[in-house]
Amino acid sequence: MDFELKEVLQAVGPNAGLVFASWMFMHLLQGRYSSAYERYRSLVDNYRQGADGQRKETIRDEVALYRRRIDCMRRATDFGLYAAMLLIGTLIIAVADAIFKGTSFLKYAGAATTVVGLAMVIWAAALVVKENRLIKMPLDREADDMPELDRHMQEQRT
Repeated sequence: MDFELKEVLQAVGPNAGLVFASWMFMHLLQGRYSSAYERYRSLVDNYRQGADGQRKETIRDEVALYRRRIDCMRRATDFGLYAAMLLIGTLIIAVADAIFKGTSFLKYAGAATTVVGLAMVIWAAALVVKENRLIKMPLDREADDMPELDRHMQEQRT
């Protein structure tokens, strides 16, 4: 088992950016999740305080929507974490491959963790797109209980 540290660093160095990018993506996911969760808690508190009429219906609908957003972002965050772990695993496998040269198992294991990790990043991003679409409803419904403001906003959109 003869290896050079330089080979280990060369195996890890250029690929470390991929791991850092996945952690930055995780930060984005966590921020969106936390934001949706805080808004959800605020809406539940507003609903408990007893809004009336159309506002109560709007808040009730928004509570259900934000619960769906939270669930979506929680799944995206889970996929993002699994992706980051797999991509870190790829780096560890690359180090092992630099140390134990020519082991075909490590080559295939590294390829598998890379492909599955990147696929999970894509899946997490798709969930963010889904969550993004869910945001539209509260924007459209926010002024439902204020007809004058609702009319004005509709005029501005056209």
